[in-house]
Amino acid sequence: ECLDTHDPRSKMYTDVTTPFRAWFWQICTEYAYWQTGAPIWRPSIVSRKLNTAWYQRQCPLLFGEHAVPNRPIWRQINKEYEGWHTSLDRVFWIDGEWDPWRTLSVQS
Repeated sequence: ECLDTHDPRSKMYTDVTTPFRAWFWQICTEYAYWQTGAPIWRPSIVSRKLNTAWYQRQCPLLFGEHAVPNRPIWRQINKEYEGWHTSLDRVFWIDGEWDPWRTLSVQS
């Protein structure tokens, strides 16, 4: 299946029951929280083939080219929810220093 990443008929694109689809929908349409490899001058445990271009190619293959924006709408979401300046009542943010998703949260 790994070699099918350019084939729109691949099961990874056509099987709508795969668990990763919900997360990919969010990163393709909203967050752009793509976990990419480090630059060439830094050591990386993540493959450098996983770059923003790779993710941007996967999104239309997964959901259809007209179902996802060309780029995720994170700016619009930040504007709607006031980005770093959000002010909410009766909300408790539960993430910590070692939370792997911390950089995507209000705590970062």
